[in-house]
Amino acid sequence: MNILHYVESTDSRQGGVPRFVLDASRVMAAEGHPSTILTQDTTETPEAWLTGHDGNSLPAVHRLPRPALLGKLFGPSEMREIRKHLKKADVLHTHCVWNPATLQIAAAARQMGVPYVVSLHGMLDDWCMAQRSFKKRAYMSLGGRHFLEHAARVHCTARAELDQSKKWFPNGAEAIIPYLMDLEPFRQLPGRELAAKRFTFLENGGEPTVLFLSRLHYKKGPELLLQAASRLRTQGIRGQVAFAGTGEPAYVESLKTIASRLGIAGNVHFLGQVIGREKISLYQNADLFVLPTSQENFGLVLIEALACGTPLITTKGVDIWQDVQASGAAEIVDQRPEQLADAIAKLLSDESLRCDMGAKARPWVFETYGEQTLIGRYEKFYADCAGRGPASAASDSAHFDRALPELAAVA
Repeated sequence: MNILHYVESTDSRQGGVPRFVLDASRVMAAEGHPSTILTQDTTETPEAWLTGHDGNSLPAVHRLPRPALLGKLFGPSEMREIRKHLKKADVLHTHCVWNPATLQIAAAARQMGVPYVVSLHGMLDDWCMAQRSFKKRAYMSLGGRHFLEHAARVHCTARAELDQSKKWFPNGAEAIIPYLMDLEPFRQLPGRELAAKRFTFLENGGEPTVLFLSRLHYKKGPELLLQAASRLRTQGIRGQVAFAGTGEPAYVESLKTIASRLGIAGNVHFLGQVIGREKISLYQNADLFVLPTSQENFGLVLIEALACGTPLITTKGVDIWQDVQASGAAEIVDQRPEQLADAIAKLLSDESLRCDMGAKARPWVFETYGEQTLIGRYEKFYADCAGRGPASAASDSAHFDRALPELAAVA
């Protein structure tokens, strides 16, 4: 099975979408399913991936020029290169609903008889659709719905994601499968010392550490965590908060200003991007992992934290919150600072409870999301899509050509 992915960027600093594409393609390639990734941004992509396949064990990443036509679409020479890759593919896997170039590539795939699948990555969740709602509804009317309903499958990671998204492609075919993650780095944990050497505050007189590790963006709720930390301080509860991740400089500065205004700046640490073994060690150093997010279709960082044995607190904005809660290693709260503060206080004051939750976390992750658990489901998913073939290719070219200017304008 030859799998061709199209994603705007393979820079894992951009969040869960590149991370899923990299992990899933690596795991599938290692299982003998050659995987190729087409992208415009190869920042931070492993060098070995850019030099071609290593047998079947590594995916190959090919960088495409940025779309030049109308500022959003590929021109004829770029499409010729894309079609060369499509000819070799059994299935095309796309990863952005709101990119007109994705629809352009999907239309080419249908014309060539190559079925495609679409991973939504939460982009049609209610919270996301409420942002820039008018433009998104216009985009769906002009071509987005057609794109989704002609996919061999629309991929969601949880029932909650499908329930929110299905109204935007009512006549489409869907599949629900959790993200396929590469959990190998979490099987042998590096220990706490690695991160403690770099971040000396971790040895700050035994102060418990609450970790936030994600993109610094208002959607993720970092302000709520700062407000909760302020409430805890007034209650005399000791602790420090570590923010690991990057964001727009002005937004990061605004968070620092909030911390200063609340009088907690001395106990709040902004670490920037933390990756690799240091990231895993940082999880291990945390007494709690907290993500007070507005919306996540999956939340890879939640599974990472649990894979390190770190209990967590998150919100019902996570589409897999019921599964995470059932693990026995997580507290689920409403997205309010008082509820968040109460949950943090409860767990920080009860070391025995935290240890019990942490002991349940790792076994649950490897049983539920281990590669061997999910590989077979992905193999069947791709095989079913390849067998289903493309839908209604005949009128695609005219339909897409008519919509091009409008799609580019609203995207």
